[in-house]
Amino acid sequence: MNGFQRWRGVAVLVLGLMTAAAGQAASQIHLNEILADPGSDWDGDGIVDFKGDEWIEVINLGTGPVDLGDYWLQDESADSPRLHLSGVLDPGEARVFYGSDAVAWQLEVGVTTGGFSLNNGGDTVYLLHSYPGDGGHDLEILDTVTFGDHVADDDRSTGWNEERTEWILYDALFPYTGSMTPPGTGCEPTPGEPNYCRTLVPDSGRSFGSIKAEFL
Repeated sequence: MNGFQRWRGVAVLVLGLMTAAAGQAASQIHLNEILADPGSDWDGDGIVDFKGDEWIEVINLGTGPVDLGDYWLQDESADSPRLHLSGVLDPGEARVFYGSDAVAWQLEVGVTTGGFSLNNGGDTVYLLHSYPGDGGHDLEILDTVTFGDHVADDDRSTGWNEERTEWILYDALFPYTGSMTPPGTGCEPTPGEPNYCRTLVPDSGRSFGSIKAEFL
């Protein structure tokens, strides 16, 4: 039995249970920003890929470093985690996990390589934490974000605003002019960076990389 199979059964059961008290005590790791419908080469591998260029960003809001080896990402349509996180996240640090990271992990554990498989019609993303349970380890939900179909459109992301008071739409690369919530802001996606609102709207021929370079 591989590591992934050992977790499959508990993942289905735990999504119906919000063990909030244990989750609050576990850490200060949270979802920070999500991009579900890539139209650019976000993971920098030279290929624009609907599977590999999706991304989910997590952030450490605590005061000490956190080992991400106990954390997992999953979406609403999955019956088991899409990615087992790894590495250490320092206080205040945000880290992006791409669909290509999920594919690599899925290959490693020998399951279908669907990446994150975020639904472009809207989806819910879960940040899960593993903890010792009866007969092994269980998973608890630490954080969850639901987004609608207008958010999951070409190169639009959704994430916390700078003040961390609400989730907003980062739509500078494909402006949203409709009336759904969250409304368009003209802000650019900010993978791996603080969620500041940069309102430069790019020309259609410019790449995300060239725009990002202006702010580094």
